[in-house]
Amino acid sequence: MKKHILLFVLCLLRASVVYGVEPSYRVVAVSDGDTISVEPVQGGDRAKVRLHGIDAPELRQPYGQAAKALVVDIALFKAVAVQPTPQGKDRYGRIVATVDVPGAGILQELLLEAGLAWVWPRYCRDCGAWEAIQERARGQRKGLWADENPVEPWEWRKRR
Repeated sequence: MKKHILLFVLCLLRASVVYGVEPSYRVVAVSDGDTISVEPVQGGDRAKVRLHGIDAPELRQPYGQAAKALVVDIALFKAVAVQPTPQGKDRYGRIVATVDVPGAGILQELLLEAGLAWVWPRYCRDCGAWEAIQERARGQRKGLWADENPVEPWEWRKRR
């Protein structure tokens, strides 16, 4: 049943994007720096969303708690626009999407600007603008870029 509900929510999200209507969801939980839970503002079922194209540090990794805190501060209990990618869902069943927080900006870009996420080249092949944001943060030694040798989350997970 949960699978059907998630599929229905995903179809609604995709249909909204195709027809040019920005869906309105409220962020109801933040798992970490790149995963949130949303519910339709008008009421409905909760869905997990994985932020497309970036990878934030794991919670037990340096800057992982800071990445989560930034997402909480910017997005928790706020209405957001969720734009699913053609990928649809990841292997954990989360909707892969770009998330826009009205008045603040694209959540992925905000994390990159703060130096609290990496562009994930494996999943973001056409992200030159985001790579430029990441390079500015690196040049300014913001967030994780203040460390001499920050470890990408995908490498950190391999070592565990």
